[in-house]
Amino acid sequence: MKKILLITLLFYYSFINAQISFEKGYFISNDGKRTECFIKNLDWGNNPTDFKYKIQVSDNDYKTATIADVEEFGVENITTFKRAKIKMDRSLDDLSKVSQTGKPVFEENTLFLRLLVQGEATLYSYKEDNLIRYFYETKTIPLEQLVFLKYIVIEDGKSTGELKENNYYKQQLNNNVRLSNTSDSDIKNLQYKKADLTKYFLKYNNNDNKETNRELSKTSKDHFLLKITPGISFVSLTMNDGDIPSLDVKLDNKTSFKIGLEAEYVLPFNKNKWSIFLNPMYQKYENSKDYSRRGPFLSSPFTTRNVEIKYSSIQLPIGLRYYFLLNKNSKIFVNAAYSFDVNGKASISFDKNVENKSNSGSNFVFGLGYNFRNKFSVEIRTNTKKELLRDYKTFSAEYKAIDFVFAYSIF
Repeated sequence: MKKILLITLLFYYSFINAQISFEKGYFISNDGKRTECFIKNLDWGNNPTDFKYKIQVSDNDYKTATIADVEEFGVENITTFKRAKIKMDRSLDDLSKVSQTGKPVFEENTLFLRLLVQGEATLYSYKEDNLIRYFYETKTIPLEQLVFLKYIVIEDGKSTGELKENNYYKQQLNNNVRLSNTSDSDIKNLQYKKADLTKYFLKYNNNDNKETNRELSKTSKDHFLLKITPGISFVSLTMNDGDIPSLDVKLDNKTSFKIGLEAEYVLPFNKNKWSIFLNPMYQKYENSKDYSRRGPFLSSPFTTRNVEIKYSSIQLPIGLRYYFLLNKNSKIFVNAAYSFDVNGKASISFDKNVENKSNSGSNFVFGLGYNFRNKFSVEIRTNTKKELLRDYKTFSAEYKAIDFVFAYSIF
């Protein structure tokens, strides 16, 4: 098991280094010079302050350009960032940081804004962890923030705990980015979200049938997968008793089957390479063995004993998965998870007499697998040792397993 775990970690490390993806792009420096290059595409979740690039994709070393040196950069047909000196409100929904006045408090920042829609009216976005802001400009309106913030109601100098919204962005769009056939309900129902605002700006620009109207940034989107996961386990089990050595025994390896469902949430950044998964699986293991032990002295005769073990549980790994993209349809993945048993019960009896019952423990799981079209996958998982007799101090039953898990996505 240790060898398999080591191989898995080495494989993971080598693939991480091989996944550096430099894609065709450009940047414009402070003097207005445009440089064609290859940019490391990180599918930025947060807006960056720098980026790495190569002049030739075959170059061994890369260079780093920062917001101080670059006015604009982009990865071809994927995303574009423009530098802007802009006033932005940083209030959050967190009750400890939420506004108490309902009015934006603007701070001047120099930022790389993501270009979402370009045309008669241009839309930008900025994301920094939980902070998300949108900006716009037209031929007559200079770049400014679309104002939206939540605030807490204060009465008699004390917080009421009631949250309200300042939706001034609707007034800004009503005044400056509105078509003659735009209804009041179109504005009223417009949410402060990328999808809503992008659709609104595209519709506005398309009214003039301008070729310059286009959506600039195509970022990853989150999605949810539900899978059926049958599996095969190759199990080894060793028992030790600190008080009675004659009870020590290693059982023969045995194959068992398991079945479950996996819920996987694919995160909306870094080209959907990261996901979080939950994979409850029912498993049942039964085994027995006859073995001989000599008495306490060298002259003592051998005594034949019998041991039987029964164990069942719903194994529940919760973990993080990383995908390595091979091509459009195929990818390899590695994952690590913390696994605990739901209703995990184990019982061990010797010579069909005394039955020792206990709750089972938890362990870690490491996996390596292959995924095809987000529909089919196969994975090998290494389970670190799990204590089946958790309720005993001196009596131990160490359960180890290598699993082969097959998955089929229902949706």
